[in-house]
Formats: sequence, structure tokens, C-alpha cells
Amino acid sequence: MKVKTSYRLATEPRPLVGHRTAAFKFVSILVFWAIGMAILPGISQAEDLNVPICYGFSCKTRVVISVTPAEWQSVVGWFSPSASSAADERQQIRKAIGWMEVIVGNHTPTYLDKGLNLEKKPQEKIGQMDCIDESKNTTTYLALFEQQGHLRWHRVLDPAYRRSMFDAHWAGQIQELKTSTAFVVDSWFQDNGMLPYIRESNVWKDLRWTALVSPYRD
Repeated sequence: MKVKTSYRLATEPRPLVGHRTAAFKFVSILVFWAIGMAILPGISQAEDLNVPICYGFSCKTRVVISVTPAEWQSVVGWFSPSASSAADERQQIRKAIGWMEVIVGNHTPTYLDKGLNLEKKPQEKIGQMDCIDESKNTTTYLALFEQQGHLRWHRVLDPAYRRSMFDAHWAGQIQELKTSTAFVVDSWFQDNGMLPYIRESNVWKDLRWTALVSPYRD
């Protein structure tokens, strides 16, 4: 199914709030993601790019979409010109991830995804994603950027994870090459196509961070 619609990237995300999530089926999801990464073909500007996507909570729905060369170029175009610093590249990553969500939303119901999943029975909403879906898709996009050489200041890590007695959360993750500092790339808090949060992983893992109301930085 291809949904024709248009979106606009937000300039800044809204303040963070906490969330609760159900028990995860993460092992099978990791297998799905690993297989998807393994079967990705050598990427040519003249060929469609097959990208594994999941949604529907705990990657309940798993599909492979075909991204056209024009669509893919509109995503990686955010990395041109090349970033002059790691901080600049993180801003490019935010924009590329946000726009990739727009492209994916043209091929799947994920264009309906809303930030957070605190409402009653959110898994019944078509196209809605939890943090597991978001983290796996974000990691897929980041891996593609890395494979194509668009990341010059960072490398892609496994998804980050944090939990407390009642809360648990996953997010994509990168590492700055020069400093070895890890950063989360967290798109769960935002509606589809909006800019994800990027924050140092050690700060993100402190659950008090979700209660911050100060303006978002970096």
C-alpha cells in the first residue's frame, strides 16, 4: 500500500514526558533486523533500495519496502555538504531520520504514527509504533547511512536500553568516533516525520531526564 501525502519536518521537538511499555519480544526482533541488514543489496543510485520496516508494537508487522532512487536521494541529501563537525553531523542525522520516516510513511501506514503511546490500547491504532519499532527502524536507517559512507564522525551502535521498576525504553544509538561518546537517536517521542531527539546515552539512561522541561539542545 502506498499512501500519497505530504509532511513538513518540525524545527524542534516538544518537551519529553515519561512512558510505560509492555514486556518486549526483543530477541525475535533483533533476528528480524539482523536478517534484514544482511539481505540489503549493494546500493546503486539506479536501483530501488529494499528496506526492512516494522510497526504495530514489538514489530508485530514486518514488511520490506522498495525506496526509489529519487526518494533515497531526498533522504541522504541532508548529508550534503559533509558536516564540518560531529555536532553538525548529528543535526544532519536528525533531519535525515525525520525525512526517512516521511518516505517510509508513503509506503506503509506509519504516516499515522503519533508520538508516545500512552493512550488506551494504542496498539489498536493502525500504523502506531512503540519504542521497539522506532528503535529498530532508526537503527536500520542509521546502518544504511553508515554503509553508504554518509557518517564521517560517527558509527552505529546497537540500540540503547534503559529500565526501572515500571518503565523500559529502547532507542537507536550512535558513537562519536573522536570522543567515543555514545548518543541515542530517539524518535519515539515525536509524530512521524518529526525530528528525533539526540542526547548523550549516559544522560538519556538517567530516568530523571524525561522530566526535564528545559529547552532541547543539540
